[in-house]
Amino acid sequence: MAHALYAHALYAHALYAHALIACALAVLTLASLTLTTPAQAAPKEAAAKEAAAKEAAAKEAAAKDTVQVQTALSGTGSSSKETNLGNLVADAVRQTGSAQVALVPADEISSSADIPAGKTSPEKIVATLHYADDPSDTVVVLNLTGAQLLKVAERSVSRAPEPFEGFLQVSGLQIRYSAGQPEGKRVSLVGVGGSEVDAGKSYRVATTRALAGGGLGYFQIWTSKDIADDTGTPLAKSLSSYLSAHPVINSAVEDRITKN
Repeated sequence: MAHALYAHALYAHALYAHALIACALAVLTLASLTLTTPAQAAPKEAAAKEAAAKEAAAKEAAAKDTVQVQTALSGTGSSSKETNLGNLVADAVRQTGSAQVALVPADEISSSADIPAGKTSPEKIVATLHYADDPSDTVVVLNLTGAQLLKVAERSVSRAPEPFEGFLQVSGLQIRYSAGQPEGKRVSLVGVGGSEVDAGKSYRVATTRALAGGGLGYFQIWTSKDIADDTGTPLAKSLSSYLSAHPVINSAVEDRITKN
């Protein structure tokens, strides 16, 4: 009997010890969880915040790198008539040169360019330039008299309505002409800033480096002595900067160049 009681006591003691050990293990596990969870969670939270920040930055960058084109842009016919893509490029050149007038030859613009209305990237619009990858194709400023501008207008429309790479897309300038008149006597009006050009007045005119150098026959009208400044800004950069400053583009044909 005593032996049985002793065995029972030993068994009870063993159960009690086992229970104590299990309890201690539970406490240690809980303590371990309590101590490590914040430490483990911190890197995860930091990583999540970093990922969210990167996503937000990417969205912001994408938004900044998007242009809203209100009216489809087209370069079709730029070698014989005013186009809204030509107007856009000329406006950019005038802004870059801080000029009163801008002249951009059709040679600079893809005649097959077509940018649909809607959101697009500035790169797609810049890609409509023939020499977008040429860093030497910079914006150059000329000082021309009103008399020279009259000759410029005559040269530009000299072959109209036939295509001519020297046909000019313009900004700040209005040209009215009659294609049926003899060459050299086609232009009936040239205006700058809404006023008829003054033959004896000097005007600040921005254009491309090649044209400023007398390309496409314009050497007959001006010389290197008329060059006031080379901005050093490539035409592609000029257009890109203009698009960054004007994320909503509503370029239209505005009768800058009209036929009688």
